[in-house]
Amino acid sequence: MKTTVDLPDDIVQVLRLESARRGGRKAASLTSLVSAAVRKTYGAPAARKPRIDLTSGRVVISAAADAPKLTPALINGAPYD
Repeated sequence: MKTTVDLPDDIVQVLRLESARRGGRKAASLTSLVSAAVRKTYGAPAARKPRIDLTSGRVVISAAADAPKLTPALINGAPYD
């Protein structure tokens, strides 16, 4: 979603310096820096994708690093139809 946010000049300067420290716009855009700060401050989880390995004759999908852990208790408590 695109939106416009007016940031104070000192915050913009901090973000630009951090972006440059991390390797510039392509490595750390202002959008990614602000997003990371909001996630860290307010606890919104970062969206991570599962890893998909295509092997001859099969597909292996590994859970994302931040996915909830599947436990026997969760499996036993799942409704069966």
